[in-house]
Amino acid sequence: MHGCAIRYNSCITDVISIGQVFEYMDAKFLEAVCLASIEILGEKQTFQVLKGLGIASYSRLEESRFSLERFGRELAARYDPQTARGLLIRIGRASLIFLRRYFCEISELGEIDNRLKPLEKRFSFSLSVLAQKMGEAMGTEIQASVADGQTYKWLLDAPEAVFEPFYHFGLLEEFCAWLDARKDYQIAYAPDSADPDFAELVIQVKEKE
Repeated sequence: MHGCAIRYNSCITDVISIGQVFEYMDAKFLEAVCLASIEILGEKQTFQVLKGLGIASYSRLEESRFSLERFGRELAARYDPQTARGLLIRIGRASLIFLRRYFCEISELGEIDNRLKPLEKRFSFSLSVLAQKMGEAMGTEIQASVADGQTYKWLLDAPEAVFEPFYHFGLLEEFCAWLDARKDYQIAYAPDSADPDFAELVIQVKEKE
């Protein structure tokens, strides 16, 4: 990527208490989204979208100006809402590899001791870790819960978001496939969640046909 000043940080473990939620976005998360966006949109188009958010350069990424919802709205303004949702899904998928590089807690979920756990324990534990780390990185609240042995819920503290859930949709698709490629996954997002305080995505684990 010529002229791109975004850096690939080494994996550093942050010691954070369970359930703690940061007020501000972690710069490493914004870098991961930008790098994923460059893969999907190209460097020039990604810069134009960031510029629309008031971010002047890759070398000075300002977390206070960025949110996934604002990013999605800027994509929708440049393309159209349906295209923006599709792009966010693809960016969510592409961002996992960068999140694994930046956050050791996510990367360690791919180690053999976690992969050898029974499916229900592996997915409930792994989604909880991902939710905690993503919540900390984004400066918001994300919850993961088990509905049954094959069904899991991903809850975002963004009940009015129109675009943000589609980033998470793609991220969860890629994360589940990385965690266990032997299964198929069906992820559903229903804008009219049963819980008015959260946007809800449902993950179903299925046997491959």
